[in-house]
Amino acid sequence: MSTYQELYNQHEKKIEKTQLFFRASKSALYRNNWKKYNVNVDKLKGFNGLQSLPYSSANDLRRVWEAFSIEEIILTKNVAFWHCTSGSMGNKKWLPWTYHDYTRSRTELGETLLSFLKPDDIVMSIVLPVPYISGALAYRILESTASIGHPIEQITMSPDYVQDSFGLLLKRQPTAIMCTPSLALRMAEEIARNTPKVLKRQAELNKSAKLKIASLITKIKKIKPKRVFKNLRVGFFFAESLRPFRKVVEDQYSIEAFDIYAFTEGFGVGYECQEHNGLHFPSLNCVLEIIPEKELEKEQENPDYIPKAILLSEASKGLKGEIVISDFKEALPLLRYRVRDMIEVIAEDECGCGANSPRLKIIGRTDDIINLGVIRFSSAIVQQYLSREFKNGVIHRWDMVISREGFKPKLSLRIEPGEIKNEEKFKEELFTALYDFDVFQIGYDSELFIFDEIEFVDNLKLGIVGQGKTKRVKYHPNFFKEVKM
Repeated sequence: MSTYQELYNQHEKKIEKTQLFFRASKSALYRNNWKKYNVNVDKLKGFNGLQSLPYSSANDLRRVWEAFSIEEIILTKNVAFWHCTSGSMGNKKWLPWTYHDYTRSRTELGETLLSFLKPDDIVMSIVLPVPYISGALAYRILESTASIGHPIEQITMSPDYVQDSFGLLLKRQPTAIMCTPSLALRMAEEIARNTPKVLKRQAELNKSAKLKIASLITKIKKIKPKRVFKNLRVGFFFAESLRPFRKVVEDQYSIEAFDIYAFTEGFGVGYECQEHNGLHFPSLNCVLEIIPEKELEKEQENPDYIPKAILLSEASKGLKGEIVISDFKEALPLLRYRVRDMIEVIAEDECGCGANSPRLKIIGRTDDIINLGVIRFSSAIVQQYLSREFKNGVIHRWDMVISREGFKPKLSLRIEPGEIKNEEKFKEELFTALYDFDVFQIGYDSELFIFDEIEFVDNLKLGIVGQGKTKRVKYHPNFFKEVKM
């Protein structure tokens, strides 16, 4: 038996020791749904009991926050911290964490971090600010590494504060970077664009012929971030797949890049080791399951079907499916929570780094999320904005095609019209409707993606995605290909 399987055996005992099912049944998140499926909490034991429970989802979280008081949802009197999700599926969801939730496995996390970082490293983190969970990452790194005697210095900023932070970054040269891959390349674009202006300004102020020549040279030959941040050696990237970005990010910054997987709702962190052969999921504070593809297909054909899942500790190489998480948080444990990410088990034997947890690869989604890196939202939100009445036309059907131009996602909106009175004015109305959505507006104005065109088409065919829902988001094959700058 591997140590990973032994860990899952310990987790099964922990389910009983912590009375996980009994405690969870007191929360409005589970209480009514479990009654609907005739769940007898007293008879639930270990993993068999866990796998007999109905799944939970982001929609369940959203519904209970709208319908119940906080006291009916959470299981502890006190909460240490509240994080919120990006609201990609609609209204933002708030997740409570106790102090113990935060500090558990702190030592193990610190030891893992210091297998990548050195005690004298300086980490530049570009993350969404609190209350988003990414805003707490720098503090988690600091606290975890400090717990084993080596606190790692952090320079943290939000994406809109990078330019204002450049003075500090140039003087206090970072050795590691943490952000989304597309944001790293957006910063590289700005460095190439603005370096000639900065050098020219400095040349004028200092009356330096050398700086003036450098300014002229950088207009011809673009400056890469590695010429600015000369001490960088490693990078940690999250929120979108690193695969298409890896080569260009490593070239632009002269670093070794590592992929990180995480989500706001709970303990599910996966990380890439120095072998770069998939994501390790240590499962220190959670139990992971996989719903196989064949089970997902049955659900797609019959939305009332409840698909069966396999424990990750029992999964074999080659298995593909949707990842499901159950954790042991005190404030609000997640039980059989469907993250909607599709994975493939690419290895189950001991890794060259010494870890024995299965290695996974993220291969897609089972929902209709539009993932543009920092910016992400669901087709359901787009539907809300496109459901308004327009003066110059009527929408019969629509979908969105996401491709890539350079390193940036490119969005195309396709409309099958029911009626068009004035084509150009109708397009203007449609763009205005999208631009009224604050997340779309921020991404568009910040040049995080390209909005390509609005195209009118005949006989638009829409597919089906998970649980019989209409599929409106299509990714062009070039979206997944290697990115170039």
